[in-house]
Amino acid sequence: MNGEVFVSKAEFVPRFFAWLFDSIAMSIVSISLGFLFWALMAVANNTQSGLLEFLTGSGALLTGLLLVLLQFLYFGFFWSKSGRSIGMKLFDMRVVRRDGEPLSFVRAGLRGSVGYWISGLVFGLGYIWAAFDGNREAWHDKIFDTWVVQVEG
Repeated sequence: MNGEVFVSKAEFVPRFFAWLFDSIAMSIVSISLGFLFWALMAVANNTQSGLLEFLTGSGALLTGLLLVLLQFLYFGFFWSKSGRSIGMKLFDMRVVRRDGEPLSFVRAGLRGSVGYWISGLVFGLGYIWAAFDGNREAWHDKIFDTWVVQVEG
């Protein structure tokens, strides 16, 4: 893509820093939404309005769903468009399917949401797996048939 040359499968440390950058960026959005929700909760608690309390409680559920959707959309958009999240761009990496085809929006979104949750489920073992795996694959790579590669150009 765009004159880039596949160099090798990406090493664990650059993958970690790309993931960390993306996680920090998404955390800033999540914290901002959390502060907004917290302010609404404070208002609801001071008004003694049952309807407002109900709406605020529903807002908590909607905020959680919005954060899940945000993660799906973030990775779905970037990985299906260019194979790179913002963090991966910083470290010259790309996500590719093993058969060479680009990731679909749905596959990319599921890899970055459900796949990441599975990899993090048991003390992050699914992420750490990439450091010891012969193909440098984390659990989400194995599930979604992808590789993270280092590119040049």
